[in-house]
Amino acid sequence: MSVVLCLLGSSFALRAADLNEIVERAAAALKSDWAADPLYACLERDETEKSNKRTSKTVHDLMLDGSDYRLPFAIDNQPFAPDRRDLEITKLKHELKRREGETDAARRSRIEAWKKRRDEEGDMLLAFPSVLTFQLIGEEEKDGHPAYVLSATPKPGAVAATTGAKVLTGVQGKEWVDKETLHPIHIECTVVKPVPVYGVLASVLPGTEIEIRMTKVTDSIWLIDLVSLKLQLAKLHFFKSAETTRYTYTDYSPNASALEKLLSEAKPR
Repeated sequence: MSVVLCLLGSSFALRAADLNEIVERAAAALKSDWAADPLYACLERDETEKSNKRTSKTVHDLMLDGSDYRLPFAIDNQPFAPDRRDLEITKLKHELKRREGETDAARRSRIEAWKKRRDEEGDMLLAFPSVLTFQLIGEEEKDGHPAYVLSATPKPGAVAATTGAKVLTGVQGKEWVDKETLHPIHIECTVVKPVPVYGVLASVLPGTEIEIRMTKVTDSIWLIDLVSLKLQLAKLHFFKSAETTRYTYTDYSPNASALEKLLSEAKPR
C-alpha cells in the first residue's frame, strides 16, 4: 500500500512540475510573440454584428516610422475599386513623408500614444498568467497541432490592474499549448459572473465568450489570427446589449517588405 501511495505521489509531483514548466514557458512565449508582432504587417478584417446587422472593414495593418498605420482595403467584403486603391496608397506615401519630417517631440508623442493603445489592446492576453490559475487536463490535437489542454480559473485574491484583466477575474476557460514549442495556440473563455469594468457604469455579463487563436509565422513566432468577442454588457445596471466582434489577421509578412511592396504601387498625383 505504501509503495502504491509513493508511486502515486511521484506521479502527481511530476505532473505538477510539468504543469509549472508549461505555464511558465507559455507565458514567456506570449510576451515574446507580442513583442515581435510590430515587426509584421498583415491584412486585418474587423467584423461587427449588432441588432442583427453585420458590418466589416478590412485594412492593411502596418508600422510606419514607429507607430501603426491602417491602410483601408475593403468595406463589407468589397475591395476598393482601382481608383480608390490608388488614392489610399498615395495617402500612405504622403503620410510616410509627413512622419519623416516631424520634430523629435512630435514623433515621441505619436509613438507614445501608439504604445499606450497597444498596451491596452494586449492587456487581456498578457494578463492570463497573473490572473488565472491552470490545471493540466489532457492532450489533444488543436488547429492541426498536438497540444496540451489546460483549464483556467481565476486566482483567488488576484488583483486586476487593467480592464482586460478585470474581465478575466470572472471567467472559466481552456488554453491549448503546442506540445513542441509550448506556445499557446488557442484560448477560449466564458464569463460566468458579472464583472464591473467601469465602476457602476458598465459590467460584462455571464454568457460573454472570448476566443483567441494563434498561427505559426516562423519557427519561433506565433501571432494572433483570430480574436472573437461575444459581449453581453450592462450599462448602469439597466441597459443590456449584445454585440459580436471578430478580428481576423491574415497574410503576415515582414513589415519592411510589405511596406515596400505597397509603396511601389503608388502612382504620381
